[in-house]
Amino acid sequence: MSVVTLTKESHKDPTPFRIKHDMADHALGPNAEVTKSDELPTLYTSSKVAIIGGGFGGMATAMTLKEKLGEDDFVIFERYDNFGGTWYVNTYPGCASDIPALWYSFSNELNSNWTRIQPPQYEMEEYILKVAEKHQLKNYAKFKSSVTKIQWNDDASNWTVYVRNEDTGQLTIHTAKVVVACSGGLVYPKQFEAKGLEDFGGKYMHSALWDHSVDFKNKKVVVIGNGCSGNQVIPALLKDYNVKSITQVVRSAHYVSPPIPSILLKLYYLLSFSRLGLLFVRYFVIAISELRYPLFSGDGFFAKLIRSASRRVCLKYMKTAPEKYHKILIPDFKLGCKRLIFDYNYIPSLHDPRIELRNDPIDHVSKKGLVMKSGEVIEADIIVACTGYVVSKSFHAYEIIGRNGTNIGDIWYKQGASAYNTISVRDCPNFFTIGGPNSATGHSSVVMAIENGCTYMSKFLPKILDNTYKYVVVKTDKYNEYFETIQKRLKSQVFGSAFGGCASWYTENGVNSTAYAYSQIHYWWKMNHPDYNAYEYVLAENKKTK
Repeated sequence: MSVVTLTKESHKDPTPFRIKHDMADHALGPNAEVTKSDELPTLYTSSKVAIIGGGFGGMATAMTLKEKLGEDDFVIFERYDNFGGTWYVNTYPGCASDIPALWYSFSNELNSNWTRIQPPQYEMEEYILKVAEKHQLKNYAKFKSSVTKIQWNDDASNWTVYVRNEDTGQLTIHTAKVVVACSGGLVYPKQFEAKGLEDFGGKYMHSALWDHSVDFKNKKVVVIGNGCSGNQVIPALLKDYNVKSITQVVRSAHYVSPPIPSILLKLYYLLSFSRLGLLFVRYFVIAISELRYPLFSGDGFFAKLIRSASRRVCLKYMKTAPEKYHKILIPDFKLGCKRLIFDYNYIPSLHDPRIELRNDPIDHVSKKGLVMKSGEVIEADIIVACTGYVVSKSFHAYEIIGRNGTNIGDIWYKQGASAYNTISVRDCPNFFTIGGPNSATGHSSVVMAIENGCTYMSKFLPKILDNTYKYVVVKTDKYNEYFETIQKRLKSQVFGSAFGGCASWYTENGVNSTAYAYSQIHYWWKMNHPDYNAYEYVLAENKKTK
């Protein structure tokens, strides 16, 4: 365990820490597709472990294999040309970590010089690349490599991974004993859909696919949406892009929490001289955050108390916005039903005379801009969609065929995506999902959840990798029992549920495949103390031992 110190070169020139727009658009844009060519010869490769994704999850898995398990026969397949995942692709103005970075980072590589508690995207990416370089992860990475299908071979007891090169379309067929899925959830942009958008005479872009070549100076800008990305984009456009005006069309209200108190940054700087000091601040933040967990869960005494207190804090802060916007801004559902926004400068920016909030419905888009249901035309030179992500699409990013030809995609389409303890999928031997279904929380760091998941996985891998076991797979009845249990519990929680009083991306078609139903301390305990009886173990000699 060590400490990382950044050079801050990303502040001088953020460009090397951002994906090229054409690459992002090719992979994630409205007309995204995987490059395919069958004219080039098929390549055949193999490794003990195949890791899908090179963001925080893929990197944490790689470091677990190297440092904890002493295993270096693995490959990381990453569709982009560098590490970072969402922190490499999402480069919109103001993009930043909403969870304090001293917690939203690897526990074995704490950074000693974050510029802010919520550092900007390019600084987060600089940190990610620094860690990747330190652990020599590029030696294991296959960039510009999109996985299209994985299939379990019942006879050989291994996985076949089908991979396409994003430049040439060349197919690689890769075999691996173990596959670890680390693709993440906030990947595929949910595009703004309105009649006539193709006729718009200006420039349209989704915040997740930002085009830095577009000049915003003295332009009339329309921003659709007011979630986390909209909250971050607005102040940056006003401050740094010299826009002429911004009309923000608010589709629904969100709770906005005050900025994280500056005292935390001061405490961080005071104790950043040593790893012990950094750990103290990290665990302090974890403890404070865990105290907030009850507000997301049920309607008991502590849940009501903490939810009520948190709501009062949010409302007091939100009411510092101009009074004319209060009805637009303030929600009528329970706090946490939609993701809570930790503000940086959005609410104060609403006093800028160049911005106007609207919540009336859009009818269609014309050449000049938005046409509202009232018939009013809102002229625009640029339309920016801050409309979030299609989380469910991430669960179907590639085809998964398990043992006996089981199509996992079909199962997930019918009942919703799930994984036992967020890690193991039925009929998928030697397959682990890190940051998978139901691993996200409303109050915690996804990086901590990722590391907890790696801990769980590492308890099963050694006897798979040394060929003691031919394979390990979760029992189907345990998988189904977990799915039913967690979905029942989530219905009594606030995450996009009837109990919470709103609809949100947490839940789709009545199934919440996103949120974890318990506290992060509970998750840590479950990841460190697996129920080994929930799994089927097959020896290399094909003898069932459990």
